[in-house]
Amino acid sequence: MTRLLVSFLIIIVSATAAHAQMSRTIYQVFEVDSVKTVNLDIADVYDIQSWAGSTILIETNVLLSHGSPEILDYLIKEGRYDVAMDTIAMPEVKIYTRMPDRKKKRVKTPDGEITELPEAKIYVPDTFTWSGDKKVLTRKPN
Repeated sequence: MTRLLVSFLIIIVSATAAHAQMSRTIYQVFEVDSVKTVNLDIADVYDIQSWAGSTILIETNVLLSHGSPEILDYLIKEGRYDVAMDTIAMPEVKIYTRMPDRKKKRVKTPDGEITELPEAKIYVPDTFTWSGDKKVLTRKPN
């Protein structure tokens, strides 16, 4: 009987811990065919990697603690982690986080404050190089 009770408690604790933390990955693609320079203004922690593609792919993984899948779905749907491209000064563009001040706009539930940890991987065409601070991408000369 004790073994059954211990097994049951382990299952309950595991299910509760799994519910407390979840993650989703969001993908956004930007065409950069005629772009010479890209200025990055990304609010999240990010890393840049070169790839053979012809677009910039941003893969944002959001880790949410003390929330529910419904809350995470809502935050994603509302564009909390969206990135956009400003093409006004072509051939120079700016890729930026639409909601950079989300750290000031914390999400609170009756159970407490939700912790958000968004991290991005930015895949850049191998025809570009980037600055040491990873804020400026420049197309390589032909």
